[in-house]
Amino acid sequence: MRARAVGSRSSDHTTPTYGVADAPKAKFAVPPFQAYCSPVAESDYVERAITRVREVMVTELAVVHSELEARIAEAGYTDSGVNIDPHHITTALRELVRSGELVYRRAPSRGGRDIDTIELADRRRRATALDKAAARKRLLYARYSGWANATARHPRGLLGPAGEAATRSAIIASGAMQPAQPGAGEVKAILGTTLRGPADSGGYMIPFSTQGLPGPPVTILVEVKNIRSWVYPQSQELYQLLDKAASLQETHRDQPIVPVLVCRRAHRTLFKMARQIGFFAIATERQLVGEVTDDELLPVRNELHFNDLHRGNDLSQRVRDRFRDVLPEHCANFAGTWVHTCRSPRMATCLHDLSNTQSPGQRARTMEFLRHAAEDHGLAGGW
Repeated sequence: MRARAVGSRSSDHTTPTYGVADAPKAKFAVPPFQAYCSPVAESDYVERAITRVREVMVTELAVVHSELEARIAEAGYTDSGVNIDPHHITTALRELVRSGELVYRRAPSRGGRDIDTIELADRRRRATALDKAAARKRLLYARYSGWANATARHPRGLLGPAGEAATRSAIIASGAMQPAQPGAGEVKAILGTTLRGPADSGGYMIPFSTQGLPGPPVTILVEVKNIRSWVYPQSQELYQLLDKAASLQETHRDQPIVPVLVCRRAHRTLFKMARQIGFFAIATERQLVGEVTDDELLPVRNELHFNDLHRGNDLSQRVRDRFRDVLPEHCANFAGTWVHTCRSPRMATCLHDLSNTQSPGQRARTMEFLRHAAEDHGLAGGW
């Protein structure tokens, strides 16, 4: 069966299809900073992404968006040269949907959760295989999504608490930070100030110079985002942390403060941004899911290509090492940069606005305001 045009009806297939204008919105739009990402032309990366998407679709027939990113953006190790960034994949998908080669379809999984799949538009001589592949991917992604969402048994889901537990254990194991709460737990107030929403952890760190001399204590705020999406400079998850830290800095103008973001994956422009405005980012490249069985986990990991998905909530070695080996030496410099950032009212306003839910257009405009404010504040930009 051919893919239908947007808004058309068909009696032989009830699953809705979408054209490019109606396709589910990606978690981020193609960023305007792409010229800074690499000397390779944007069009070359998009062509490479289109080729890789076609290769994946030939074998898989149907995928979910996160799976496609995992198969292409995380195909090799970080600097292997074979990976293509998620925003290029998003652009490639738009072009392939616009050309009629691919379609988005929304249908309920076996458990009743609506899941969007990306499928080959040409169903001739493979309609049954396409439907079977799409149903399987919906089933597996619905299972994964169930771990991320609240249930009666797990009111906060499984993924969030697992990532937080792994981070808290790592902070304690590092011995580098005096937690503000027992077990490096959730922090609702620090320095005598109630935060704009609790931080996942926080405390105080004594910085050491290259000569080994201690400095004044630095207040650390930690936010954990155990999510599949890569964190980009425009991701809302980042600003949930930065807004809390900026508000705290406004109250304690001379207190050294460093926001620390822990996430699964971050785009390299996020690290550039972090160095310029004064926060610290740790990409664990590992996603813990808590207590599930191998029978539940392995089909999701293997068939959706979520290769960094693991059972349990054991401490994150990456977080432990960064807290132990990197932050004590550099936290004073990050804190000085963060104080400088927060002295720009325009930047502080943008950080707050970006912490709120916005339409893609609003978010893009606010990001541009933030970039201009950063440049006016003397920062190099490029993110």
